[in-house]
Amino acid sequence: MIPTLEFDNPIFHPGRNTTIRRGDRWHPVPQVRLRLRDGSLSPPTALETALKKFSDLSQSDIAFEHDPKCRSLAGLLREMQRIYPGFDPGEDITVCHFNV
Repeated sequence: MIPTLEFDNPIFHPGRNTTIRRGDRWHPVPQVRLRLRDGSLSPPTALETALKKFSDLSQSDIAFEHDPKCRSLAGLLREMQRIYPGFDPGEDITVCHFNV
């Protein structure tokens, strides 16, 4: 079964997109389905992942972040703390890249 990536704000731009997830659950998952804005699922989509500490993220890691609120490190941290209560910048995260 192919896992589904759920999104609080399912806005995507054509081509490469990035989402940051807490922990290592999505690494290494080779394929996912995306929950789209209308609630439907995308066809299977290849997923590239990398494990990092949130504090080690660079602006280039989030250059293709799907959510406009998360395209700066400060904005991403605010969203991570909202979505994952208690999230700390020292935690491990998975950088997930996919194409739409």
